[in-house]
Amino acid sequence: MGAEFSVLKREIRMEGNQLDFEDPSTSYLEKTDSTSQSPTMCPVVLETAEQELIAEESAPTTDSDEIGIANIEMKNVFNHLHLVDSTCTDQDIYSDESPLPGDWVNDDWTDNPSELEDASNANGIMRKRKISNSTLTSEDFPSKKQYYDQNNLNLERLTPKLAENELDKIDKIKIRRSCIPSKDDPPEEMMEWLKTFSKWSNAERMLAIDMLVDECEPTQVRHMLQLIEPQFQRDFISLLPKELALYVLSYLEPKDLLKAAQTCHSWRFLSEDNLLWREKCQNANIPLTDPSIIKCSKNRNVTSPWKSSYMRHHAIEMNWRVKPIRMPIILKGHDDHVITCLQFCGNQVVSGSDDNTLKVWSVLTGKCLRTLVGHTGGVWSSQMAGNVIISGSTDRTLKVWNAETGQCTHTLYGHTSTVRCMHLHENKVVSGSRDASLRLWDIKTGQCLSIFLGHQAAVRCVQYDGRLIVSGAYDYLVKVWDAESEICLHTLSGHTNRVYSLQFDSTHVVSGSLDTSIRVWDVETGTCKHTLMGHQSLTSGMELRDNILVSGNADSTVKVWDILTGQCLQTLSGSNKHNSAVTCLQFNTRFVVTSSDDGTVKLWDVKTGEFIRNLIALESGGSGGVVWRIRANETKLVCAVGSRNGTEETKLFVLDFDADYK
Repeated sequence: MGAEFSVLKREIRMEGNQLDFEDPSTSYLEKTDSTSQSPTMCPVVLETAEQELIAEESAPTTDSDEIGIANIEMKNVFNHLHLVDSTCTDQDIYSDESPLPGDWVNDDWTDNPSELEDASNANGIMRKRKISNSTLTSEDFPSKKQYYDQNNLNLERLTPKLAENELDKIDKIKIRRSCIPSKDDPPEEMMEWLKTFSKWSNAERMLAIDMLVDECEPTQVRHMLQLIEPQFQRDFISLLPKELALYVLSYLEPKDLLKAAQTCHSWRFLSEDNLLWREKCQNANIPLTDPSIIKCSKNRNVTSPWKSSYMRHHAIEMNWRVKPIRMPIILKGHDDHVITCLQFCGNQVVSGSDDNTLKVWSVLTGKCLRTLVGHTGGVWSSQMAGNVIISGSTDRTLKVWNAETGQCTHTLYGHTSTVRCMHLHENKVVSGSRDASLRLWDIKTGQCLSIFLGHQAAVRCVQYDGRLIVSGAYDYLVKVWDAESEICLHTLSGHTNRVYSLQFDSTHVVSGSLDTSIRVWDVETGTCKHTLMGHQSLTSGMELRDNILVSGNADSTVKVWDILTGQCLQTLSGSNKHNSAVTCLQFNTRFVVTSSDDGTVKLWDVKTGEFIRNLIALESGGSGGVVWRIRANETKLVCAVGSRNGTEETKLFVLDFDADYK
């Protein structure tokens, strides 16, 4: 039984320790004597426990004793454990502002003889059993958030509640308490800890922080995050010298630069830099917009002309891609005849027809400004530069017209058959005819400067750069001529059928043939550098720009090529491809616009080859409606439409994609 008595003493000592409560201003409630730091146990509790254990030894053993279960009456024991603070109610206990009972009132336990007698006469048999916290009421425990005010240094302890009549004998000490700590009034231990922390090395501090975070709850970690994040949200751009800040911003894409301008006034000022936007425009091949157009812009706060140019360019691109297509201007005037050639210069369009006439139109008003009458046969080729128009006809002549007055200034005679093609360069024009010859003309004087003979069949296409002339004919050959000496420098042979189309950039010659191939030639050596295979029929039209070639074919497909490598970059086909032969095409650095015998005009992305949308789709498409020719500039598209069976009236559509500044 001595062992059991020792165990019970340890149990009760543990329970006594459970009555201590954490205090930020002190350590656990300590009741120590002068020689020991161990908590002093309540003598009443120990004496009562010893008496009850002795009573147990003299009591008869029962079955319940054998299995360690006893009916215990511990009321009298718990009566000695009540805390004295009559001012602390249930509501106070469970609130953050509830008063803390504190420690015991006196340094010694009160020894009440009557209560000791009740404890020694306790009914029941006492076994080894741990006192449960659940038997204590809410009044017995203060809130953990409470702590003593550090300004009150002389704290006194409270004693357990012994008897109601003794409350009158105890002087209640009112202690100032602070419910929420603050930087102005932190706990003393916290300041000591911070002093210690400041003395540690960096490695020790890092370890302390790691261990502190491990001890924190999620809400406390989130609080740390809220404190730390602003430290990294530094406006480093505004702190840099302007030159360095602009250098950093130059790496942003234009769309990101526009977003940066919305951050703050400092960033907006930097993002409006004119030289910065000039670089962006140069990278995108965007020219500086006419100042008169910029003044019409809705965004009058934009101070950079280059930025205004870029913004206008972007707005125009969005109009082509996604914005609703405005109602086109419709130009009628050639009756039911075929529009054989089309030129677009400035705000004027010139259409030539097999009705022997040409018409000059205003794309702004949609009116026919004048009709050029004089040819006695159908007009099958034309060129335009400024106010000068040159036309070639089946009547074997070329005519030079003044676009403003409509007068014919010169009629150029010499060919003996239809003038099927021509190319204008400055004040000179080269014409190719079905008589297998080429002629060089001065359009100011109307004189024939040179005649080039060598082809054995009709000349179908011609290019001229002011120094060299390149011609393609039905004799399957491509020839390179010196314009001054009239000498044939190279005869480019390799095609096995008629040559229908040519492109020339002063370095490369590109020829398209009925044999389905496209050939790339070196103009200086006359050698074939690449043979581009992939089309299944006649290449009806091509355009070359910056070593990128776009070809349209009668097989209803369009291909994008790199003429330096001979690689096909994109094939514009798929479920949205044309359903009939491609009749004409135009392209720039962003788009490819194609027309077809199926009565549609389609817009494609030149870089990805993806179909964007239909710009025109005739109701008569598929039943006779045809788009014969298209011409486009940055903001407008002109389409010549009609039919061969009368299902579609001959007319011109003018679509406007300009930015809306109204």
